[in-house]
Amino acid sequence: MNTLAQGALRAPSRVSNLWATQRAKILAVVLILALAVVLYMFFDLDYFYVFNFNIVGAQYLTTAEIEKASGLRGYNIFFIDARSTERALAKLPEVRAANVTTRLPNQVTIEIQERQPQIVWQRGNESYWIDADGVFFRARANLAQLPVVRDLDQGVVKAGERAQANAVAAFWALRDAMPESPRNLEWSAARGISFTDGHGWKIYLGDATDMPGKIATLRTLIAQLSAQNARIQFIDLGKGDPYYQ
Repeated sequence: MNTLAQGALRAPSRVSNLWATQRAKILAVVLILALAVVLYMFFDLDYFYVFNFNIVGAQYLTTAEIEKASGLRGYNIFFIDARSTERALAKLPEVRAANVTTRLPNQVTIEIQERQPQIVWQRGNESYWIDADGVFFRARANLAQLPVVRDLDQGVVKAGERAQANAVAAFWALRDAMPESPRNLEWSAARGISFTDGHGWKIYLGDATDMPGKIATLRTLIAQLSAQNARIQFIDLGKGDPYYQ
């Protein structure tokens, strides 16, 4: 066998020996390069960062308010803690509950359960909504169908906090006992819930205590006074026995 042929046989053998001895290092380098590419895709490309949201259920809150409260804009989707985000959203006075889900590569869905306004609470020139749980939140629209309670005491109102329990209880007690009661009502700590009836008479009903009994007495008294063509200014049932003048 000539020298050239012998050299040709040794070359593959050298390559095989080199691969056998350096295989682990070569594979490590390849893995490192692959990991570097993956990390670049995860952390440097916009592909995995959140810039758009799918918001479901919001009626009064704006998209901008929800996005800001979530704190997720521009966030890498792999680092999003859905439960923490839900707690952050629940701090908005308008939010009763929130659910956050994520989906690769960068999709975030935020489901909002808003508090539903039941009462308009007026303090001076300010208006707030109160939901069924008695929580204050900012009035964002003119809902003509809602009853309005004017706070004569001008008490402190903070969105996210609960309204005075006795005031809310008196309102609901009146609505249950007298569904046709006027839309516009008033509240004061001294005289409780009150309204002006169709005769122009001021009706004071106090707190929620025995509201059905008070309304039954009121109906009887109004019928009697109307039959007498009486001219009165107010009827006060807040302390139990009716008093009018």
